[in-house]
Amino acid sequence: METNNVLVSVVICAYANERERQLIAAIGSIRDQSHQAHEIIAVIDHNPELQARIAARCHGITVIANQSTRGLSGARNTGVKHATGTVVAFIDDDAVAEPVWLERLVSHYENPAVIGAGGAILPVWPDKKPPWFPDEFGWVIGCSYIGQPEVPEPVRNLIGCNMSFRRNLILSVGGFNEGIGRRGADAAGCEETEFCIKALKQNPQSVILYDPAARVHHQVAPERTQWTYFRKRCLAEGKSKAMMVASVGRKSGLASERRYMTNVLPRGILNGIANAFSNRDAAGLAQAGAIFAGLAYTTTSYGVTKLKTLTAEPVEDKPFAPISILDIEMEAALPTIKSHDPKTGEPYGGAFCLLRKNGKPVRILELQLGGTDIGPSKLQQLMEPKSETDSLPLDVTAGRQLPASIVVATRDRTTSLAVTLDSLLAQDYPDFDIVVVDNAPRTKETAELISNRYAATGRIRYVREDKPGLGRAHNAGLAVVTAPVAAFTDDDVIADPKWLSAIMANFNKDEAVGCVTGLILPAELETRAQVWTEKHGGFGKGFKRIVYDLHENRPANALFPYTAGQFGSGASMAFSTNALKSAGNFDPALGAGTLARGGDDLAAFHAIVSSGFKLVYEPGAIVWHHHRRAEEGMRRQAFSYGMGLGAYLAKLVIDRPSTVIRLARLLPAGIRHMSGASSSKMQRLPEDYPRNLVWRERFGVVWGTLGYLRSRRALRSEKAAESPRRFGTAVLHSRR
Repeated sequence: METNNVLVSVVICAYANERERQLIAAIGSIRDQSHQAHEIIAVIDHNPELQARIAARCHGITVIANQSTRGLSGARNTGVKHATGTVVAFIDDDAVAEPVWLERLVSHYENPAVIGAGGAILPVWPDKKPPWFPDEFGWVIGCSYIGQPEVPEPVRNLIGCNMSFRRNLILSVGGFNEGIGRRGADAAGCEETEFCIKALKQNPQSVILYDPAARVHHQVAPERTQWTYFRKRCLAEGKSKAMMVASVGRKSGLASERRYMTNVLPRGILNGIANAFSNRDAAGLAQAGAIFAGLAYTTTSYGVTKLKTLTAEPVEDKPFAPISILDIEMEAALPTIKSHDPKTGEPYGGAFCLLRKNGKPVRILELQLGGTDIGPSKLQQLMEPKSETDSLPLDVTAGRQLPASIVVATRDRTTSLAVTLDSLLAQDYPDFDIVVVDNAPRTKETAELISNRYAATGRIRYVREDKPGLGRAHNAGLAVVTAPVAAFTDDDVIADPKWLSAIMANFNKDEAVGCVTGLILPAELETRAQVWTEKHGGFGKGFKRIVYDLHENRPANALFPYTAGQFGSGASMAFSTNALKSAGNFDPALGAGTLARGGDDLAAFHAIVSSGFKLVYEPGAIVWHHHRRAEEGMRRQAFSYGMGLGAYLAKLVIDRPSTVIRLARLLPAGIRHMSGASSSKMQRLPEDYPRNLVWRERFGVVWGTLGYLRSRRALRSEKAAESPRRFGTAVLHSRR
């Protein structure tokens, strides 16, 4: 195809009276092209006065009104409908094209595989570029950005200010989606992205080409240089991306964004920080911060929109039957696994069996029950194919026998607390006491429970902490601990009788151990939400004892030691008292009950490992945890999981700013760990796990950063307003 024979219709869409002079300049730049346009079409979006003035001032062009839905997509579709050229090119009303713009675009249509071509968009700042503005976010102002090709290359999509397509292609795809995109002065977008994705899906052997030499210069309005517009545009982009993904699918809709988020943005953050330190220029830090904030705004808005969409979608209500929980000793007479609840007669959907060998936990056996009991012989067959992992806890009788204190934080849950305390008092370890921390109680029931039911044991102390927050409550308990080891568990668990012995065996043997975590198993799986929690949480870390440290026991995982969730969870953890205190105790701005909602255990694990101590995952230290029964509670919990992670990461950066460099480098791996389809986190989710819970957790990560900042600020305000005071106000019962 000879380029001189390519007929190009140039469509310019406009709506604003204040951009009339810019529109006339844009038209003039098209008239001055080395490759003459076949026609120039100005589409005026629902503004008859502007339409009349442009028609009177610009002779020789077509000036028409938007005959479709108000907005940029409708105006473009109107222009395409009236175009008679073989190619339709688009330029904004506040941009001017370089003289060879059309020539560069048209040259690519010699290749029949090219269905679209576009080029670079260079910003024309009203004064100068704001020092905080990162070039990686040029799309915010409708311009090119770092990460786009530097030589002509195929791309997924073009930017609307500088793009062209074969007219028959536009018609075959159905034009631009008028349900998304910019309307008037709002900051929405993505209509051209959706269009390009659909075009490539429809023509899989074709390409859309980006040529950086096909340049236009885009005027940046003064209001677009402000942080408020940056924020508004990022939020709008996230919303538009979610709407686009709903139309074209997640795989196609986010392919380029994944590369941008995992490669371009981390490099931008690192470069900004490096420039700040090497050139002593605060602008580098500001740009790094703007990249992080822009990413947070966009992903948050995307997540919120997806949540609304997913929540509105009807969820198929598949039948659910409770799952029975069994603790089976393989060397003893095997039981018959009942297919129905012996108390209620209700059928079980399956069985969740902890298998032990000579008391040692070795693996989980999950069985489907089809209304038929499984007898001992059949159970023996089902157990045989699997090999057991040697998870023998260290010999609890060997070496020294350090005393321990068990701290249980609680708030107005006396029924479950009593079950927990009964299981703790039944521990077979010889030397321990228990500290119950009553955190911001609304009633006196917990204090009365300890006084009336447990005073006679002489092993339980009561501490009251009036300020809410799990980190603060744990510190209140730690303040009265005199034992060399402080163990922590929740008020909704049942501790295995050997839980504390298994923990203490590690401290008794090795003085370098600073923390021990244990195996957390479900106490019941009576509801679908409890199954979701068990599969999502990944509380059980397997049946092999694992030692972590910064030296010979450092795992190959590149995210170590930041993925503190791999170490364990707060429902089963113990610390060398001195190690924990030297690491700064728990952060009172973290944990359930604070604005951060979680992260206290993660931060403590990271602090212990980073301080040079060993952290041991001990599968012999078992607690059975009562997961939330209600699905609504699971939705809140998923969000809180994410917030806790985000808050923990924010703490790392605030406490040690240089950490941001390391975290930025690890961002791609972190995103894959958090949301990659092949990640262990995603692979363990059941088929019926709601996608909105996945997005609630991701959304929570972003908000956790803000939650931690607010929680720290509230803590500073509290300290400024009050004089220092001791943790706790009362100790009722003492062992000694």
